[in-house]
Amino acid sequence: MSRKFSLSAVLLIVAASVLLTFSVTHLTLNQKYNRRLNEIIADYNEYAKMSEISELIASYYIGETNGALLEEATIDGLISGLGDKYAVYYTAEEYKEKELESSGKLVGIGVQIIWNEESEALEVIDVLEGSPAKEAGLLPGDLIDSVGGEKVSTLGFEATGDRIRGSEGTQVTFSVIRDGARQIEFTVTRAAVASPSVYRHFYVDPDKGETKVGVIRITGFDSTTPVQFADAVETMKSAGAVGFVYDLRGNPGGELTSVTTILDALLPEGPIVRLTDKNGSETTYSSDADFLDIPCVVLVNGASASAAELFTSALRDYAKEGKVDAVVMGTKTYGKGTAQTLFRLKDNSAVSISTKKYDPPFSDNYEGIGITPDITVELSEEAASVNFYKLDDSTDNQLMEAARAIPAD
Repeated sequence: MSRKFSLSAVLLIVAASVLLTFSVTHLTLNQKYNRRLNEIIADYNEYAKMSEISELIASYYIGETNGALLEEATIDGLISGLGDKYAVYYTAEEYKEKELESSGKLVGIGVQIIWNEESEALEVIDVLEGSPAKEAGLLPGDLIDSVGGEKVSTLGFEATGDRIRGSEGTQVTFSVIRDGARQIEFTVTRAAVASPSVYRHFYVDPDKGETKVGVIRITGFDSTTPVQFADAVETMKSAGAVGFVYDLRGNPGGELTSVTTILDALLPEGPIVRLTDKNGSETTYSSDADFLDIPCVVLVNGASASAAELFTSALRDYAKEGKVDAVVMGTKTYGKGTAQTLFRLKDNSAVSISTKKYDPPFSDNYEGIGITPDITVELSEEAASVNFYKLDDSTDNQLMEAARAIPAD
């Protein structure tokens, strides 16, 4: 039997439905509103504390305050509070230097220096081509013993380095000791100098003489490194190279696009690196089928980090797949498997924070773990007693082992 509803009953049911819907919607919105309100209150309380401290300082602090200095310290504290050991805040001047560094240039006089313990001075180990230092006549082996009239032995390594560096176009005066006795004074105008990140030579075996094993040392990965690397490989291949030692010891890393460009030339078709952001979105960089099919050894140590570790792990992953002839040698690497993004702020300062983790082609992430070489070779006690940058083919036992691992033909 059909049941009839009166119009008033239908209207009553519709009204009840509308009221129920409105109540549920209102409840949901009210919950969201309360949750957001609590977040706002929490944020307000947090900033209210800072405001309260600022008022106390303004009312009672007997010293002079520097607004700019306080702001810098607050930003440093914020970055430090992230717990991100790779996060960095750069002032506008520091950011400008960072940009130059990434472009393969540095402002200074154009020398590479190390600390000479015996003389308590800075020893020049290389003078860059086309640099102000080269034009002024500085030579490898010169000992910089004073800058601006102050002794290096008093200033120390870092402070002296800071004084030699400076703004482009400005001058620096320093004195050097040459050949252990003669003191020479230089006044040099600072300039932006192209800083090489790739060095090459054929290994000279202490027992057999020069070999056809090419040693390519990569000190970092900046925007110019891929071109320098390609030139080194082609030059040495044309000269008959039978294999390469890629020396990444002390390489702190650098730009992701730089290392992936180089790896594209060394790996067969397939993934190079997998990046994952905070939302779980994944991006993969891949290599094409064209690659350098030649035996190689990747030489690393505890100061090989970030992009240097990606270089190492990618070659090893493909070696395990039987697709490249590569061996990793040396000591365990640093262990940095995250990528940072540099954000420029409105006043031209910048912050760099970790924004992605990156995984090798087929193996696991090595953040905080490092990469254990296929063949562990410790630096000998004799070699370790010498400044790393003064080791050569006859005294560097790690390089010797790596070079001898390359088949002669």
